[in-house]
Amino acid sequence: FFFLIIFFFFFFFNFSIIFLKEVECQGAILRILNKTTNEKSFVTVPLSRTIELHNSILIVHRCLKIEGKRKNDEVALLTHKLIGANDKQKNFFGWIFKSSQYINSPNNPVYDIKLNECLIEDTIFLKKN
Repeated sequence: FFFLIIFFFFFFFNFSIIFLKEVECQGAILRILNKTTNEKSFVTVPLSRTIELHNSILIVHRCLKIEGKRKNDEVALLTHKLIGANDKQKNFFGWIFKSSQYINSPNNPVYDIKLNECLIEDTIFLKKN
């Protein structure tokens, strides 16, 4: 009986979440838009390295490529701290998504911070001689 339930579950329902594959990455490319000057820059950062902006500090802790049956996505675990902000609610620690960029993102008065890509290879040794 138990075998029939498992057989029915796997073959008659298409649950793509069961077939997800996570690929750990070594770094990330962040798109940083200055809202006052409209200057857009792409910053390549290894994991756990600090990026200092004019008014904040960013750290990417993890970056994952998630490969599914129907849709692929990339997510990054990010810390964003506003310099001089006494209120801890203005700080951000959470996952940002490449596909749904405005669902969960750091709130910064000057910069718009988005995940552009997760890098599988170590970003320090990307350049080849």
